Amino acid sequence: MDTQVTRRDFIKTAGIATGVAIAAGYSPFSYAQNEVVRVAAIGTGGQGCLHLRLGLPKIKTLQLVAVCDVYTPNLNGGWDIAVEDADPKKKEEKQKNIKKYMDYREMLEKEQFEAVIISTPLHTHYQIAMDCLDAKKYVFCEKTMCYDVEQCRNLVKKCNETGLWVQVGHQRRYNPGYNRALWLAREKGVVGRINHITAQWHRNNDWRRPVDPAYVLSADEKKWIPDLEKHINWRLYNEFSAGGLMTELATHQLDVCNWFLHTPPSRVFGYGGIDYWRDGRDVYDNVSLTYEYDMVPSNPAFGTMDKRTSFLSMQTMNRPYTVRATYTSICANAKRGSSEIMQGDKGTLELTEPACFGYTEPAAVGAWDAGGIVTAASVAKDITSGKSLQVSTAADESKEQLFMAETRHVDALQFESFANDIFQKKVPKANQMVGLLAAIVSLNGSKAMKDRTEVAIDKAQYTFDFETPDPYRYDNFPPADIKWRG
Repeated sequence: MDTQVTRRDFIKTAGIATGVAIAAGYSPFSYAQNEVVRVAAIGTGGQGCLHLRLGLPKIKTLQLVAVCDVYTPNLNGGWDIAVEDADPKKKEEKQKNIKKYMDYREMLEKEQFEAVIISTPLHTHYQIAMDCLDAKKYVFCEKTMCYDVEQCRNLVKKCNETGLWVQVGHQRRYNPGYNRALWLAREKGVVGRINHITAQWHRNNDWRRPVDPAYVLSADEKKWIPDLEKHINWRLYNEFSAGGLMTELATHQLDVCNWFLHTPPSRVFGYGGIDYWRDGRDVYDNVSLTYEYDMVPSNPAFGTMDKRTSFLSMQTMNRPYTVRATYTSICANAKRGSSEIMQGDKGTLELTEPACFGYTEPAAVGAWDAGGIVTAASVAKDITSGKSLQVSTAADESKEQLFMAETRHVDALQFESFANDIFQKKVPKANQMVGLLAAIVSLNGSKAMKDRTEVAIDKAQYTFDFETPDPYRYDNFPPADIKWRG
């Protein structure tokens, strides 16, 4: 499938976005002569600290100037990570230059910077992101982008108005293995027509975070935190998380489904419940859903097929068809972990954050390049590195994985791209439309489970009367020197 049209569309879209900003009399790139992009981190809990440790400090073109959190232990903990340095002089300089705030609005007023990283609870994303765009800041926002579809749409509109953008924390978009897998599927046709997707994220824990019963909120903290337990464990309450497993985990993998099929689904049905961790939470501790993706010939991911038997008619076999994607997430058994499995008539792609694998169907031997993968012979290839692996045929489906020498963590890769896109006046791969579509799929899934009915996903939820960024870009065969194993 030719992806050059997608790239041209993206370039045209990026140009329009830049033109809007110039026409408005504002150039967000006025600082481009600087050597770095100055950033502020809003939210320094678990995910925020991960960025401060594994992402931001690895990118020389990003300079952290401030951290902000409404909970003092998080604020101090994030600042401690931010100022870490083996060189005492550099650490002292960081301590002096990286400021601490509890109110992000005060930080926007007092500090000079060009971009923000938002890693706060989901229900706060929208207002913070809107305020930051109004303050002419580029935004990196953790997924899910916003609490509901209307908020996501408003954020897309705000980006169009300001000529700025939001990069959403769908880090698989920057994982070389995933990009190479999509390149192999789309441009080399190694799996043929994708006809089914199986995705899951299985864990065996209660997902709770400890709360110190002796901790007393200060007067400043009380302005922001009415209930400390719910503030720390916001993922377990629909009031704050809008779906729990669906918004915190499923959006990652449903985004991959959208990405590989080059379209959002048309409908969803599912079930969920609180059947194990009955501890006061009101989000489901297990979910099981089926999404239907309607594939049409105009879609770059539409797969044609050869006539395989005499019972197939050439007039009908390449008509529009439907791909079904099943998704499960559970919290009381970790078997199968997290992966997305793309099954085609010629082969299978098994995608995981540590490594990605490919398997050829016995009937389609020869579809892969030299050193191909034959399921029947129990040989697989790690498509992240291109090296062959042996796969056991034992009942437990265990496999011998090749762990590569880690050079860059995917968190660093997504922030490297964040900085580069600002300097190069480009729109991110994981842009606001990616965030919108992932949210739509997740939130409609939550509605289907709650109402116990099939939910049709209205195209009006993701269409606009202005041109929007391409949500389906991928790297055209990632450089071989990028090796990541998480």
